Amino acid sequence: MFKGIENLFQVPNPNPPESLVQAMTVAHLPTALTDSILFTGDVFVEKKALLMEEGRIIDLVANDKVPPSFQQFSCGNHILAPAFIDCQVNGGGNVLLNTTPTCEGILAIAAAHKRTGTTRLLPTCITDTLETMDAAIKATRQARAQDSSILGIHLEGPHISVEKKGTHNAAFIRPMNDQDLAAYHAQDDEIFMITLAPEQVTPDQIAQLVAQGVIVSLGHSQANADQVRAALTAGAKGFTHLFNAMPPMSGREPSLAAIALDHAPSYASLIGDTIHVAPEMMRLAARAKDNLFLVSDAMPPTGAEKPEPFTLCGLKASSNGQACTNEKGGLCGASLTLGECVPRCIRDVRLDPEMVLRMAATLPAAFLGLGHRFGKLLPTYAADIVMLDHSFKTQKVWQDGKERFHHAHAL
Repeated sequence: MFKGIENLFQVPNPNPPESLVQAMTVAHLPTALTDSILFTGDVFVEKKALLMEEGRIIDLVANDKVPPSFQQFSCGNHILAPAFIDCQVNGGGNVLLNTTPTCEGILAIAAAHKRTGTTRLLPTCITDTLETMDAAIKATRQARAQDSSILGIHLEGPHISVEKKGTHNAAFIRPMNDQDLAAYHAQDDEIFMITLAPEQVTPDQIAQLVAQGVIVSLGHSQANADQVRAALTAGAKGFTHLFNAMPPMSGREPSLAAIALDHAPSYASLIGDTIHVAPEMMRLAARAKDNLFLVSDAMPPTGAEKPEPFTLCGLKASSNGQACTNEKGGLCGASLTLGECVPRCIRDVRLDPEMVLRMAATLPAAFLGLGHRFGKLLPTYAADIVMLDHSFKTQKVWQDGKERFHHAHAL
């Protein structure tokens, strides 16, 4: 942990020199972000300036060694960290992918999450009709051409367990067939991720998906230990929303969650709102597994200025500002962005800031096979940056070196 984090940080400067703020409007010039507490993805460093040009980070230098050709922006002792990467985004800005599987809908979802620091994400379509899921895939590919923050798509279902379906519609749950197998493939450089239950597919099908460039994650399942291990051997890379829609752990029969925690090479996602998983369980998971990363599992009210009720799997649902519940009282997704989960995990779960920032950026990038491009503030990486106050709340967001959002009270 960054020792003495409460005392070491100085009070952020709310009034940087006006010339430095104005300099940010000169978009074509190389830029230096100075006077920050900078988290590289590995460690916190101070008294360093981050140099970025043409959408990339080109160096970290001493604050007094910035080349004269760089416009400077003082961060006023705020925190700079790698911008967030969310692998499970069902909706945002009052839009749900399942009910609005269009390019416009996906762009609206991405915009809602970007405001709190998520600069790369996977729109997520849960179990639905063949037509809806196919439309979501096509719309995602169209949206990617307009917004590079959209990395690809995450299909959460339909090849999951009926017994562990959660809020998914049981009418659309089914085993995987040859037509499905042919349809699931990564195109160009997109990310194509699917969550499935090992008992609903064969190891050969998982191996074929992996050969087609698909990231396979295990979830919504009550598979036995042998089935889970066979899926991992076949190429499954991770586990979806640890503890949720999984059998409880027991002493004699390791469940999906137990194997996820024990299997070191694999990754596991964890919903970070502190409601879907209790803080005690979040701490246990963080101690047990290095490759643990955060997701939002966000629903339509997330990131909306005026959250509205919505319909999910035929049931009316709404947000209480913390999470979403349907008309039957069932939990049905989150209403916090990943950027809003980060301060909760630090403050309420009491995880180390370095750990949480890695869980929100560095580790999901690695899980997606993009750890060489995103998730760190180091030379050659994309200049995807979030500026945080000392409560770890988002103040400014840069994507590919361009300022995409800033709060009115920010620098």
